[in-house]
Order: sequence, then structure tokens, then C-alpha cells
Amino acid sequence: MVAEPSVPFARLLRQLRTDAGLTQEALAEAARLSTRSVSDLERGINLTARRETARLLADALDLTGPARAAFEAAARGKRGKTGAQIELVRGDMFDGPSDLIVIPCSTAPSITWFVMEHLRSFGIPGPQVKMEPGDVIFIDLRRASNIAQVAAYAASVRGERGSSSDAIEQIGRKLGAYAADNPWLSQISCPLLGTGAGMLEPTEAASALAAGFFATAPEWALLRLFALEDAVFSRIRSLLESELDRKTPGQLGTITVADRPLRVFISYTKSSDQHEDWVRTVATYLRSAGVDARLDIWHLRPGMDVAQWMCNELDMADRVLLICDDLYAKKADGRHGGVGWEIRVIQGDLSQTQAANPDKFVPVVVTENVADGMPTSIKSAYFLHWPPSRRDDSSLQDELVRIIYRAHEEVPPLGRPGYVIGRN
Repeated sequence: MVAEPSVPFARLLRQLRTDAGLTQEALAEAARLSTRSVSDLERGINLTARRETARLLADALDLTGPARAAFEAAARGKRGKTGAQIELVRGDMFDGPSDLIVIPCSTAPSITWFVMEHLRSFGIPGPQVKMEPGDVIFIDLRRASNIAQVAAYAASVRGERGSSSDAIEQIGRKLGAYAADNPWLSQISCPLLGTGAGMLEPTEAASALAAGFFATAPEWALLRLFALEDAVFSRIRSLLESELDRKTPGQLGTITVADRPLRVFISYTKSSDQHEDWVRTVATYLRSAGVDARLDIWHLRPGMDVAQWMCNELDMADRVLLICDDLYAKKADGRHGGVGWEIRVIQGDLSQTQAANPDKFVPVVVTENVADGMPTSIKSAYFLHWPPSRRDDSSLQDELVRIIYRAHEEVPPLGRPGYVIGRN
């Protein structure tokens, strides 16, 4: 596995150790470190490692070349030139929401019956004007914002001539440039363009799309590339991993396979300008720690359907932070405004996510007295207490990151009892 420095070091170290088939104890012994040192790094208690510690761990994991350079850079908290990423997904891109969805079409324009059926089900119009290969037309989806805020019609096929790598790369460039011009956008869902009627090999299409996207995409952009067939998914994954191996240390940080930052939606109410500034400060810190924190002041655009935007964010989020003060609790309990609407959705989601994602919703109570800020409907949930008297306590920032990454304190090993109770 080769990963890039924008991936949090805790996750990178844990993945590399697991890939090597080592326990924390075995890795610590091989690196001549304490098990506690390895454990603290993997749980995010220590967000970075000293240069010598990183060297010892790299030796123990047998890392060389670009992989070693990326690992040591991540250990020191350094980022690559860009954090734009590709997440390869096995499945159908219409199964869940995103910020932008790419609709493959021909230059005529025309689309396949499979795509047309999905467009009809979501009320999305088909492409209306002729295009040249590689052209992309972006439209706002006011009536279909439950699947995405924006659709991109991508002309990837030209009749019987099929498709070309140049056209697919051009589409990738335009998608990346659109993300750069629209900071609210971070997640793009895209099929394998040019592979069906376009007659391109899936690996060729994926490579061209990635090359174009990474040439223009900003560090926050995530391109989710969907493959319907298992065999195609495996081939493309191998291709992207081999692309990583060919990168030099100076080029690292541009490609990630099947990995992405955790997406965290922050639900709060503007009790005061001071409170809003504090929420923004927390969100900014999370983003600096590799968490894709989502705030309305950053990601909600004029003209968007606010209720649908909230629903999409709640659905796409890996974690949801509920910043609970007395006004938030009052609105949540009274079902008033956006907070009241979000609480309705959250209550329904809580019962559905307990098995797959039991700690998706994290209340952060910011009142001195917990009872004053905790909404009645979630009072039994595990929460982080962040009162005004500790507002500038940096240890609570670190604790929040550990909660988001599920970096919980490990249970100490169970020893043998000092005596044996006999049985008759």
C-alpha cells in the first residue's frame, strides 16, 4: 500500500501494520519502540511522530522508495502538493447523494436507457444541446437536489467513432476545474466514462480521467469513481495502485485508492456572533487535522434548497456533530427551524444506523450545565462536554478528533488471576 501525506497518520500507520500482518506488539518489538508508543500513534493521541520514530517504523514495515517518503512525510504532518483524491466504489452512483453527479452522454446528445431510467426516476432532464467530445455542461438540479446539487453532462462518446483517452482526460480536467471554482463542492460521483459505447478499456478510461482530474482539482475534491462489475473494479484498483508506485516523492499526495477523509457535518444554531465564530474555529481545526468538516457558511450556496441540502449532508456524513447550547436544545425540543427539522431526521436515522455506524451522531454540549444544552430526544447519547470555562482548552480539540476517528482508549491486557478458586 502506498498512501499520501494528506491521509491522517493514525489511519495510515494502522493500515500499513494490518497489511503487514503485524499486531501492535509485534510492530513495536520490530521497531524497538514501546507498544504504548505505537498504540498512541494509531489512536491519534499523538498526531505526528518524531523523525527517528518514523524511521524506525518505516524500517519495521519494510517501506522503501516513494512509499517510505510518503510515510515519513505523513508522520511529520506534512502534506503533498494536493489532497485531491479518487475513491473507487463498487456499485451504482445513483444509490446515494453527492454534491455533483456526472451524466455520461454522446455528442448527439443521447444517453443509454439505463441512465435514462435513473434520470426519469429523479426528475433530471436529459442533455439538450449538441456537444464536442470532452465537453461538459453543468446545470443546477433544483428539482432533483435529493441526488445532487449539480449535474454535469459529459460528452464521452462520438457516435460510431466511440471515445478517446483525450476526451476523457479533458472531462476530468473540467470536473476538477469546476470543483476549484466552487469551494462548497467536495464530492463528485462519476461512472466509468467511455467504456460502454465508447469502447475504451476500463483501465484506460480510469487512467485518463484521473490524469485530467488531478491536473486541476483542489485539495478538498473527491472523485468517487463507480464500477458496477467486480472484475472491472479489481482491474482499476490494481491500475491506480501501480500509478502510485510510479510517483516520485515530489509528486506524492495526488492519488489515493479507496480512501478519503472522513466527512463530518456540523449542526448548530447561531446563538450569537461569538458562538458562530467558535464553531467556525472548531471546524477549521478539524479540517487542518484531515477531517472534511462541513458548515453551512462554507458549503450552502444561494438558491439551494436548504432542507434538501441538510438531508444530503446528513446522509453523506460519516459523523454528525451536534453543537448543543441552550438555544439549540430549545429549537430541537420544540422542532423549530432548521435545527428542529434536522432533529426529526436524526431521530429516524439513529434507529437505522445503530448497527452499521452506532457513533455517527456526536453531541457536543457547550453549556456549563449539561442539562441546559442537551436536547431531550438525544439525552441518552454519549456526548463531549465543552463548557464556556474550557472554550480555549486545546485538549478538548484533540479529544474531539479522537472521537471522530474512534481512537478510543484500548482495554489493557487481562492477566492471570493471582489465585484460583477451587470448586467442589
